Amino acid sequence: MKYIYIIILMTIGLGSCDEKDELEKANEYYNSGDFKKAIQSYDEHLKMKPADEIALYNRGRAYEELGLYDKAIKDFLKVIEIAPTNIGAYLSYGKQFYREKDYDNAAFQFEKAYKLNTNSSQSATLLARAYHKSGEVEKAMEFYNIAINNDNENAEAYLYRGALKIHLNQSGGCNDIKLAENIGYKGARDLYKKYCN
Repeated sequence: MKYIYIIILMTIGLGSCDEKDELEKANEYYNSGDFKKAIQSYDEHLKMKPADEIALYNRGRAYEELGLYDKAIKDFLKVIEIAPTNIGAYLSYGKQFYREKDYDNAAFQFEKAYKLNTNSSQSATLLARAYHKSGEVEKAMEFYNIAINNDNENAEAYLYRGALKIHLNQSGGCNDIKLAENIGYKGARDLYKKYCN
């Protein structure tokens, strides 16, 4: 009886190692940019653990990288169902609306993510961008400011706040774009040359 118990424990342990190995392998494929192989490995892992929110989210991101947006959305929605506090899933789901130029629904999803963590500079930036695109410039400015207050190295927030200031004929726009350039945002130099020289 004692030996049977040990064999059962070893079998459970090996199963856990296989699950972990498959997930690690999937993550390695994802990080190397081999999204098709990553999806295959996530699929294998999810056969054993279908409610693994990390594997589901990462598979959704891999689908997204391949432009398979319908499949990505299904994974993001499943993550939200399983773990309604997963900020990444709301942001990724919101980005789909943003890609479709449905800025109101994008803002709705980004706002959910922001409310889950009001210190998130990324959530605030994406929310600002959605408001900016939908023409709600006061809200956009508010959230660009929040994004920068949450992370004073957020080049994207500086860049787009600067662009919005220039559009609104407010002072400080060129300074913001220069800060984005100094932080290393690609394209900031061209924008600075276009509007600030």
